[in-house]
Amino acid sequence: MRRIYLDNASNTKMRKIIIKIYKNLLYDKNISNPSSFHFLGRYSKYYIEKSREGISNLIKCKFSEIIFTSSGTEGNYIIISGAIKNYKIKYIITSRLEHLSVLNTLELFKEKIKIFYIDNDEFGNLNLNQLELILKNKTNYKYNILVSIMAINNEIGNINNIELIGLLCKKYYSLFHSDFIQYIGHYNVNMKKIYCHYFTASAHKFYGPLGIGFIYIKKGFEFKKSINIGILRNKIISDTDNLYGIVCVYYALKIFYKKYKKEKNKILKLKKYAIKLLNNKVKNIKYNGLSGDINRSSYNILNIRLPVKDDLLHVKLDLINIIVSIGSSCYSNKNKSYVLKYILRRNIYKNTTSLRISLGIYNKRKDIYIFVNKLKKLLLW
Repeated sequence: MRRIYLDNASNTKMRKIIIKIYKNLLYDKNISNPSSFHFLGRYSKYYIEKSREGISNLIKCKFSEIIFTSSGTEGNYIIISGAIKNYKIKYIITSRLEHLSVLNTLELFKEKIKIFYIDNDEFGNLNLNQLELILKNKTNYKYNILVSIMAINNEIGNINNIELIGLLCKKYYSLFHSDFIQYIGHYNVNMKKIYCHYFTASAHKFYGPLGIGFIYIKKGFEFKKSINIGILRNKIISDTDNLYGIVCVYYALKIFYKKYKKEKNKILKLKKYAIKLLNNKVKNIKYNGLSGDINRSSYNILNIRLPVKDDLLHVKLDLINIIVSIGSSCYSNKNKSYVLKYILRRNIYKNTTSLRISLGIYNKRKDIYIFVNKLKKLLLW
């Protein structure tokens, strides 16, 4: 039986053209250490700088504002710790629904900096009135506050109003960092229209390779002081660049922009079909967060809640070649979703089972049909 992969929010499979580009680079005998001053080094460095230039053109930012990293986790750590060390940050405002790479990084600084977690409702909507109130009351001087709010929640697919959050940060002279991991490569990002000082991106979320990503650092808000992992690329990290990954992250993003509308429409149709089929086949099904609302959630994420308690349901699906998740892949070993824990009432959280279905360009209508019917049988077992 063909394996049905419905965990694209954790990782997307590389496009064939990206694999081909990667292989061609591996066989290029002129590729060397890009940090070297000889011809082969300069030849290799050219690939990196053209990729940086290409990404900056795609998202409408300056060439120097793109810095390559190994992952979203590294990127979030660099930005948060770098902002704290380089600016007189007294307060950080975030939410309990952020990615663990953000929450765990913030834990490192909780003894020195006051952290405010803004409230959310049972659908995962963030209280932006509370955000503004904190900004208004705690702004003592320019950039003494760092706001860290993700663009799209990786578990429930909620689209946060980063345009409004950015405007609030601009109004109260606060730094704004946003985790763009589930946003860039799924939506058209134009930095001329978003007020944001820092964001993170990771190639494996948009059909590029694992182990490569990039961060955006707005000009004028760079990190002059070094942070724990050294003086960063382009004056932030000192190490050998992942040339193969860097070139591929650029091409993966370039292809996304070229095929964005067509692929978005395809995946959105699959999500609509999944909701319709689930509603017809599974009794008392609910949707966590705003994932069941196609206008207020990411078009590729659907988080369902079932009226039974079965902590092994995702394992049972795995055994019949259907891959789904129970939450963030970075937290899956805990067999719990910390996001759902914070948005659901305790009795609902303890007595129901939730699954995250995340769709991609390689999914087909029949994948949804098979998944829903197999799920129904397991629930009746």
